[in-house]
Amino acid sequence: MSTTTVVEVEEAPVQYVHYHDGGVPGKRRILTGKLAKPTFTEIPRIDFRRIYSDSIDDRKALAKEVGAACRDVGFFSAVNHGVPEVVLSDTFDSVKRFFDLPTEVKMECHNQKSDKFRGYEAFLEGRLDPSTRGDLKEGFLMGEDATDPEQNRPITPLNSKPRNQWPSSPEAAFFRPAIYNYYNHMFDISKRMLRIFALALDKPEDFFDEVTTQPMTNVRAVHYPPQESDADVGIGAHTDFCWFTLVCQSQTKLPALEVLNGNGIWIPVHPEPNTFVVNIADFLKLVTGGTWQSTVHRVRNMGGEERYSMPFFFSPNEDGVVSVLEQFRQKGEEYEEIVVGEYFQRRLDVDRTTHIDGEQDGQTKRRAYL
Repeated sequence: MSTTTVVEVEEAPVQYVHYHDGGVPGKRRILTGKLAKPTFTEIPRIDFRRIYSDSIDDRKALAKEVGAACRDVGFFSAVNHGVPEVVLSDTFDSVKRFFDLPTEVKMECHNQKSDKFRGYEAFLEGRLDPSTRGDLKEGFLMGEDATDPEQNRPITPLNSKPRNQWPSSPEAAFFRPAIYNYYNHMFDISKRMLRIFALALDKPEDFFDEVTTQPMTNVRAVHYPPQESDADVGIGAHTDFCWFTLVCQSQTKLPALEVLNGNGIWIPVHPEPNTFVVNIADFLKLVTGGTWQSTVHRVRNMGGEERYSMPFFFSPNEDGVVSVLEQFRQKGEEYEEIVVGEYFQRRLDVDRTTHIDGEQDGQTKRRAYL
């Protein structure tokens, strides 16, 4: 006589990764074992020499690789991009010098003084992940500003007020020209790169030019000190709100930038000299109906070294209108048109709420760097 024994197996608890996607809190289930699905385990590495080729076939071949990376990952590394290595190294030197300045020099242009959130951000003032004590970083943000003569932009009623803040101390006089040297090189490569994205979508190279004649742009210089606790994060998990972002990161023995794959697993992005890490952001995800990935990412600097990064954010015109391209639309569905500047400001407002602890005696309270 046979007997059957029933053994109850306790299922593993369901776990999620939490993040900000399009400024809205989101989560992704962590899938392992039999539940895991095919997804990326590293980001592609793409040679960008062809971006300067006179041959449209060369540029289309590059676009094909870029398009696959945008669909499957949302991130890729761009090598041989043409920005001189000396520009990158000199900018890193200036960024390090700026963050070494006395706190009072940097705080002169604290970002809470700016409607556009431009200027200096102190340690632990950001808090994208509410489970942490704050983002363990300090940063400086500048961007498109028609009143800055270095940009040679036409002044209109929309952009007639100053947006950037710059430190006035003689100790910091080196910083503005260094950042603008980097900004100009990044602006040029970004305009070329947008044309590669157009080709990747089977559009003419100049397809996005009309909505990017006076693009919204940002450089954010960031300093991440070493993390001593697993509970800390350099910057919480999020997506970017622009066309795309190019990041140049300093060389550290251990990777700090991490990208979230489809199984909810964090994939490290190893730093490589003279290389840009490029990620698709919300506007390219929008126009492709979600076919291209605006991939969640974060920074955890656990290698015991100081880390610096210089992301460049490239967006459509502030008064531009974007929507899902016809080729990605489903019959019978209605699609919203997004005014770029309005969406951008909503995202800034979300970020601003993560930076304010409140006011006391008329002064904005800030967390101390512990």
